[in-house]
Amino acid sequence: MSINRTVDHGLIFEGDVKVRNRSIPDGGIYDVGNTTSLTTASSTESTERLSKRKGTYGQALDSLVTPNPTEVGLTLDTFDKNNLAMALMGAAAVISASAETVTDTVIHIGKKGQGYKLPHENIDPATIKVKNKSGAAVDDGKVKFNSNVGLIEIDSTAENVNDDEDIKVSYKTRAGGGFKINAGTLSRLDLEIWVDGKNRVTGEAGVLHIPHAVLAADGDIDWFGDEFATASFTGKAVLAEGQKSAYSFSSFSN
Repeated sequence: MSINRTVDHGLIFEGDVKVRNRSIPDGGIYDVGNTTSLTTASSTESTERLSKRKGTYGQALDSLVTPNPTEVGLTLDTFDKNNLAMALMGAAAVISASAETVTDTVIHIGKKGQGYKLPHENIDPATIKVKNKSGAAVDDGKVKFNSNVGLIEIDSTAENVNDDEDIKVSYKTRAGGGFKINAGTLSRLDLEIWVDGKNRVTGEAGVLHIPHAVLAADGDIDWFGDEFATASFTGKAVLAEGQKSAYSFSSFSN
């Protein structure tokens, strides 16, 4: 008896990947952007009862096949604060959009001509004022600073500041805000993954759903690479409460 196929098509998939952070109560589903790879890999382990009898020694009398958890791989190259936070295994904290004023913070100058860290980054350079240990103003031309990192340097030719002395610095941070990620603070990412996709060969819509994937960042980010950076994650799909399988795929006819 033969089985006749009514169709014979391949699969080339495209889709939009959306995730929900299961660790955030009532967290919503959001689009992670351009996903260059999403893989599900299946494997099994087998246990055999082997014959020790004459004539059949070494042959399997019974074989038990046990499926392993499905391995999940995710790679993306869209970097917003959420994706970058996942890639760095941390949480993105919002930097206030309002300017902060700092008055007479004390900075010890060990040696003139070297940079020293201010308490903040993202400083408005037009607001920086420097006084020496006696409270006299230090000439602006004798002060160098890096406003992004928040570094201040007293020029070696400054006459009213000596090595191994304290100065007082006043400034404002820039308005506009941003975000900060404390990297390496998470050991795992618990995600629900939805893929709203389409088989480009047939045009049929398809939805891949992984209710619970436990992932971790897996790979390097080359901050000075000439190619677009990617963020890769690997882990396993686990059986979520109320589900019958670790993941599912639904296809819808045109």
